[in-house]
Amino acid sequence: MWRSRFALILCLLVCLAGVCCTSSQQGSGGGGGGEAAKSYLLEGKVISLNSAKKEITLQHKEIPGYMAAMTMPFKVKDEWIFGVAQPGDEVHGTLVVSSTRGGGSYIQNVSINKAGATAAASTTSAVHIPAVGEQPPDFSFIDQSGNRIRLRQFRGRPVVLTFIYTRCPLPDFCIRMSGNFAQLARELKASDPALFGKLRLLSISIDPEYDKPAALKRYGTAYAGEIDPGFEHWKFVSGTVAETRRAAEFFGLTYVPEGGQIVHSLRTVLLAPDGRIAAQWEGNEWRPSDVVAELQKLNRARAVAKQEKPGNL
Repeated sequence: MWRSRFALILCLLVCLAGVCCTSSQQGSGGGGGGEAAKSYLLEGKVISLNSAKKEITLQHKEIPGYMAAMTMPFKVKDEWIFGVAQPGDEVHGTLVVSSTRGGGSYIQNVSINKAGATAAASTTSAVHIPAVGEQPPDFSFIDQSGNRIRLRQFRGRPVVLTFIYTRCPLPDFCIRMSGNFAQLARELKASDPALFGKLRLLSISIDPEYDKPAALKRYGTAYAGEIDPGFEHWKFVSGTVAETRRAAEFFGLTYVPEGGQIVHSLRTVLLAPDGRIAAQWEGNEWRPSDVVAELQKLNRARAVAKQEKPGNL
């Protein structure tokens, strides 16, 4: 009896010193509201940065005990990173994952290894984030039928463009972008045929060495075959390596060939009939209904502008 009392007194004394007698261990995953967050070592390559959202998209290695290797965005707390890191840099840090439901995660203790000074011709360099109202250059491409097209030929029509490559295996990247475009075309064709008739969709390949017209046509048929079998409204295009890089850099897309695949970010842009940027979406969280809403807004604004012309009064 005296031994158990002595142990209890000793435990109370230890608790008063700031350390409680408990079988729980930090980060063990046990119950209780005071459970500490878990930490994991993180290594990856920078794909893109978003200072407004305080996010960095990494192609990261496997995180043992937590996550397989993949490409995804992470929250960061150190704002200095956005003035230093560039796509292609290697990042090492600690991923902190909250133990509470909905608590989220973030990266801390970040170190950056800069990429080589000489980038390959098939990768992007410093990223330009375009502004709404900005006029893109008159980029030139070859479409799925072998025809040369230029952005300027779509003046007078709204254009929605995105970037893909036909061998992309990731369901949340090119596959989702092409699926979203197919859903957008399908919904608009059914709900507003007149607006669909004006619309042009442009899927730009970032793999020009493989995505020649034949490959683009096979890929395009899989997504647009039932909606637009003649590719009148939806075109799948590629350019030279240099032209592809210029277009990607202008629209804020980063990509790095690696291991037979292309690690890349996602950008989708709506061009107004005058050729200027009307709206843009980063990542894969946008929905076809978001684009439809912006297209309808453009359509209404154009109708009002026509009515207000002196000749229509």
